[in-house]
Amino acid sequence: MAIDNPSSLDGAPLLTAQFDEKIQEVWLDGLRGIAAFLVFVYHFQHQFHQAYNLGYGSKGGDNDHWIIQLPIIRLLVIGGPMVSIFWVLSGIALSLKPIQLARSHAWDKFFETMYSAVFRRWLRLYLPCLVVQTCVIMTNLIGLFDYAFELHEDWPFAGTKEKQQKKMETRLAQLGDWVKEMWAFMNPFHPMRPGYDSHLWTIQYEFRNSIVLFAALVGVAKLKARIRLTLILALYLYCVVVEQGDIALFIAGIGLAEFLVLRDQSKKALPSAEPTKPERDGGQSIRARTAWTIVLIVGLHLLSYPAWNFKTSWGYVTITQLTPSFIKNVELSWQRVGAAVLLLALCGSDYLRKPFSTPLAVYLGKISFPLYIIHGPIVHILGYRLVPFFWNIVGNATLFQYELGLVLAFVVQLVVVVWLADLVMRTVDTPSVRLGRTLQTWWSV
Repeated sequence: MAIDNPSSLDGAPLLTAQFDEKIQEVWLDGLRGIAAFLVFVYHFQHQFHQAYNLGYGSKGGDNDHWIIQLPIIRLLVIGGPMVSIFWVLSGIALSLKPIQLARSHAWDKFFETMYSAVFRRWLRLYLPCLVVQTCVIMTNLIGLFDYAFELHEDWPFAGTKEKQQKKMETRLAQLGDWVKEMWAFMNPFHPMRPGYDSHLWTIQYEFRNSIVLFAALVGVAKLKARIRLTLILALYLYCVVVEQGDIALFIAGIGLAEFLVLRDQSKKALPSAEPTKPERDGGQSIRARTAWTIVLIVGLHLLSYPAWNFKTSWGYVTITQLTPSFIKNVELSWQRVGAAVLLLALCGSDYLRKPFSTPLAVYLGKISFPLYIIHGPIVHILGYRLVPFFWNIVGNATLFQYELGLVLAFVVQLVVVVWLADLVMRTVDTPSVRLGRTLQTWWSV
């Protein structure tokens, strides 16, 4: 691959090599969909477990030798790393087209793209949330959250008691409380966990960091590619050092988007030749596949950084000891680095992306945003009822019975959540995107 060619890096000879943004969006959406699904898994299971927080072998044999605590495997049940993946994905997806236009020196189109992105971003993120939250307050007013309120008064489960809206004395007071929460939710400069769905805290960060990313893109667009990448790397490292890791992940997305465009253009610029068998199967030699697989494993290992007892956790003792003293939030910082490393591996290898281009992954990608913004209320309305219901049938005295009841409850919830997410995607999410474009057309000069 000719990505070390100086003229190739600066973009000049590759202006005719078209970058297929739609092809890249397939695996990006697929990964986003799988991450959203795993967030749903986490937000259900963490209310009934605590041992998943421990690193493997970190507590001297006390509840610390479960398979699910092992690095990489633990990613199936923890949500924080998935949010970090979301933010790198957002950085890549929002940067792909602007970077390609900047490399092509198509400045009129670049400006139009940036204007459109900034104008439509608030509607894209907040309008679907506000519609869903309107449904949440309606279900609250007719009493569908009453059972969840009762449970919160005397929490019966072994895991985390999630934040939930206050129970007000009158419906009018409840509506007023909801309006206050939504007003605070729409302020990206004071992040909070909305009481009517605490999981929506990420939306404020997503909007704020998107605007930072757009400003960074405009600031570096007309620079030579070498200088642009150097400054983006410096900005990423600065954000890591000052522990603004959420912004760092968006900035990492800019660099990875440029890497994707550069890699794609370089492949198309190479003279055609009869491919070898490894190249026919995945476009890369076995040596390249092996190298990128190692990078992938490193990223997944860092993403798996345990929340509890990481100083004594198998696989993390040395990393923790080598962590600079100015890093205060050790596990979160390394998880975020892991997200960037993981996406670097996927950007570098077509072969490793294959699982995220499957029909199931792509479908989950299509409904990922609706799935994210509806699953929390469904867990509180439905999940809290289903778990005791199935425990009454199968029992919960043994570990097998306990987990079986949870699995059965989750499966029923899953059907409901996917159906509703698909409905919201078609009736709210997609129309919100169209509305943003329509308003842009109407109001533009």
